[in-house]
Amino acid sequence: MFSRELKNYFLIALAGLILFLPLLGNVHLFDWDEINFAEAAREMIETGDYLTVRIDYEPFHEKPPLFIWFQVLSMKIFGVNEFAARLPNAITGILTLLILFTIGKKIYNTDFGKLWALAYIGSFLPHFYFKSGIIDPIFNLFMFLGVYFLYRYHISSLKLPESIGKPALMLLYAGFFTACAILTKGPVGFLLPALAFLIFAVIKRKEHIASLLYIIIYVIISFVPYIIWYLSVQYYSGAELFSDFIAYHLRLLTTGDAGHSGPIYYHFVVLLFGCFPASFFFFKGLRKDVRDSIFQKDFSVMLLILLLIVLVIFSLVKTKIIHYSSLSYFPITYFAARAMFNIGIRNHKAGKYLTFFVSLFGFLLAVSIALFPIALMNVDMYIDRVTDLFTKAILMSKVEWGGWEWIVGLNLAVFILLFIYMSARQKPLKSYLALFGGVALTIFLILPVLAPKIDAYLQSAPNEFYKKFQGKDVYIHVLGYKSYAHYFYTKKPFHLSAKSKGIGKDEWEGWLLNGDIDKPAFFVTNIKNLKKYLDSQPELNLLYEKNGYAFLKREKK
Repeated sequence: MFSRELKNYFLIALAGLILFLPLLGNVHLFDWDEINFAEAAREMIETGDYLTVRIDYEPFHEKPPLFIWFQVLSMKIFGVNEFAARLPNAITGILTLLILFTIGKKIYNTDFGKLWALAYIGSFLPHFYFKSGIIDPIFNLFMFLGVYFLYRYHISSLKLPESIGKPALMLLYAGFFTACAILTKGPVGFLLPALAFLIFAVIKRKEHIASLLYIIIYVIISFVPYIIWYLSVQYYSGAELFSDFIAYHLRLLTTGDAGHSGPIYYHFVVLLFGCFPASFFFFKGLRKDVRDSIFQKDFSVMLLILLLIVLVIFSLVKTKIIHYSSLSYFPITYFAARAMFNIGIRNHKAGKYLTFFVSLFGFLLAVSIALFPIALMNVDMYIDRVTDLFTKAILMSKVEWGGWEWIVGLNLAVFILLFIYMSARQKPLKSYLALFGGVALTIFLILPVLAPKIDAYLQSAPNEFYKKFQGKDVYIHVLGYKSYAHYFYTKKPFHLSAKSKGIGKDEWEGWLLNGDIDKPAFFVTNIKNLKKYLDSQPELNLLYEKNGYAFLKREKK
């Protein structure tokens, strides 16, 4: 029994290693969300100050430091590069699969644990995020573990046969992981798990009333590390951290920050299509089964509450960003696994519509992926219809295509056909392996085949420009848009920052354009803004244009 379980863990970890680690550094970090965290980690190493999160050597009030510390550790080992920035999430991905298998095995059995891990690794956004350098995968894992151990606290208090562990110990674990979540992204790491448990406790109040003392202890454990970090930053740097942090989050709540707005149904659409194919199994997974124990029923209730909380809160928040609802990946894949478990193990009927809609959308997705490179290789057929100057310049970028890249879409189509074939032969478990395994393989192929091409169109031109100035004593600045790329890819030292000159960040651009600069200044702008800057700034000289960007220079005074 032990060797069989060990084999399961080994195979899941091996799958994670194969799918998540290769080619992590194959493309540039994407602006903004990947680069800003990597830049904060780089500046921690540059300054030697590991308490204060900085961007361009100014205090960065938006995030606490835990994820950035993981990136710092990775960069200390592997250097300041894309691979090191993304490695913490790849490791998080492997751990997530192992944790889902372990929890699924405990809630139901080994088969369920495997299906949950399969549903997660074989769905588009849940899988893809582990190949990124953004903060959310590890943040979500900490919150999910906080929710899980809050649930375990409830169950251990009921003295059920499935209960393992003392209530106080379960709450200690919950507090620890919630504390990690808070130290990763702020108090929202407490809000979501605590609110989910509060609603769950109200629903289950007849079964068990949570101890007020235990809850107070949970809150204290959750916030103590964050408070210690905050007070340390205040003491050593005197940064206006708290007021800036509150102002930032109020802006997210009340405005579409930096243009990231959207309709109230935004996250419903993102999760439905972004979590394919797990999302298509979700409603089937809500069906009750008389064989479910209280242990299993309550866990389903807890995760359903968590999903609804995430959807309601982030649908009401004005700022709409795709990863705001990414905590939902856990309940969505759980209920997908439950659907597969009920159909494949418990012999529930799949229903004719499930296979049809999964296959239909799967083929549409496969065709879209196949047509994507074909459309870019044949841009001459429609480029005259594109009116936006920047978009047209990007589409006309000189990117080398092999002509075979459409096979990524063909790969997905083959696995969809295999899913249909296995479903028709009444072999549901094999059909699920084909479907989710095919999606996982498709995502794996996208990174080496399509991602470098996308990178070449969208951001290679400015990033390659920045790299040329590493170690050079010149100023680099972007005009007319927000970016973090020039900090990271020039490896900007402190002496070239506004902070070192005693100039406010709001005055920095004006000084570079009009002030008595002591060294050459280079600028990057969108070509749509080029005429405006050349007309208003006679000292700017155009160096060249490439892929929708213009590169300019101003000589020192």
